[in-house]
Amino acid sequence: MATFSRLVAVALLPAPVPFLPALQTCQNPLKSGHHRTFTLLYCRSQASSGFPDDGIREEQPNVGKHVVEAEKMRNERGVQFFVGSSFYREESAVGRDLACLAAAVYKKDKGRLHVLDALSGCGIRAARYLAHAQADFVWANDACDALDTLMAHNLSLASSSSTYDTDHSGQPSQELDSYFSTNFKDENGRWQVTTQDANKVLLDCYIRKNYFDLIDVDSFGSDSVFLGSALSALSYGGLIYATSTDGFSSGGHRPCNALASYGAYIRPMTFANEIGLRMLIGGVVREAALRNLHVYPVFSHYSFHGPVFRVMLRVLPSNQFLTKDYNFIAFCHKCGETEVVKWSSLGRNKCSCVSSSSVSSRTLNGPLWTGPLHSTDDVKNMTEMAKSWGWIEGDLEPAYERRRSPPVSTKDRNLKKLLSIMLEESNPDLQVGYIELDQISMRSKGSTPKRDDLIVALHQEGYAASRSHVQPNAIKTNCPLGKCVEISQSTAPQR
Repeated sequence: MATFSRLVAVALLPAPVPFLPALQTCQNPLKSGHHRTFTLLYCRSQASSGFPDDGIREEQPNVGKHVVEAEKMRNERGVQFFVGSSFYREESAVGRDLACLAAAVYKKDKGRLHVLDALSGCGIRAARYLAHAQADFVWANDACDALDTLMAHNLSLASSSSTYDTDHSGQPSQELDSYFSTNFKDENGRWQVTTQDANKVLLDCYIRKNYFDLIDVDSFGSDSVFLGSALSALSYGGLIYATSTDGFSSGGHRPCNALASYGAYIRPMTFANEIGLRMLIGGVVREAALRNLHVYPVFSHYSFHGPVFRVMLRVLPSNQFLTKDYNFIAFCHKCGETEVVKWSSLGRNKCSCVSSSSVSSRTLNGPLWTGPLHSTDDVKNMTEMAKSWGWIEGDLEPAYERRRSPPVSTKDRNLKKLLSIMLEESNPDLQVGYIELDQISMRSKGSTPKRDDLIVALHQEGYAASRSHVQPNAIKTNCPLGKCVEISQSTAPQR
């Protein structure tokens, strides 16, 4: 099994220390039958008194909603790990599934995979990149000093359980040149752990030309400050996995906050959750353009818990700002129609349902990403990879791996269905947003149409139409809402 060494203060203890009651220990069984004891520390904020925070306190912290005791071993797709006091959401496992699939497809195509997990937490994402995507090298970083041993332990477990070939050509031949001291590192060179500010790490990688193939930035809220530095530290053709949990901005309730964080002014629309994805992609598009780069989505994923918006984007060099898929979205609150407004048409913002003398009922939002949410080829490759791993055959973990915890939603856990819907949504002919079936029913003054029947009817009329992974009770289509209502009425069962 790969082992690791501590380069700064020693935190590997032979036994629990009685005079530090906040320390918790867990044991990692080695193949030789011996045990190594790892000390798991609690993380707390910087003390207001000015004394440095060493991550150790004399009293047990209050166990909040997302704090899990370190002794409880978790399991995701066969990867075992501890959570400790770090923030962890079991519901986000599907987002980690998708990230590992995209990373594995990249590794298969490029022959190497170096990953930087800038905001690692307990290190489960970094561990899964090692175990599932067979990453050649993973750098796990988190600003919380007290999580370094926890991250190292989880990465060691993942590294020892994987079947990685240590003679693989994609493995770094020498230690990365870095300004920062490494808290822990693998003796075989597959991973390392640091506890630094994410921007410092990313910018140091850029300055020293340590470019990565995949950079994971799992930020909270609308914290977009890491996006620019992450793009700078990324290889051409590499992947950036960006996250937002700001449902208020995507819902149009904090337009100035959306403008500051993502460069888009957002007002309320009926498909706010898809807007959250497009807002996040648009923010990365803006940051990329500053660096002569262009991005496009590999996949986009919305999860209702939180809410959480995640986008995996491919980054390519570009000597001009490509605005084909970076425009404004107009939404009419009177007729419900949605339209993409190009930059050259910004002065003509009036819906056709309003007379020339009336005040326009449309609101203009953006600029946002207005292209497809997913890449057709990438989603197909991810689906094939999931099949080869046995992830989409039933999509249920064995009974002995299930935990006594709140059940994860069927929608999020059914990876096969999710990938199938994403493939449908990747059709470039589809309009931005989605139409809820209840909205069609309200305008037709009839019963709610069956989603799949309506999609078939729209296809027969020559329109593009698909399901939406964002909203199950909705469709995506390029058919105008008024025409959708007519088609819905014609397909409704006669009473």
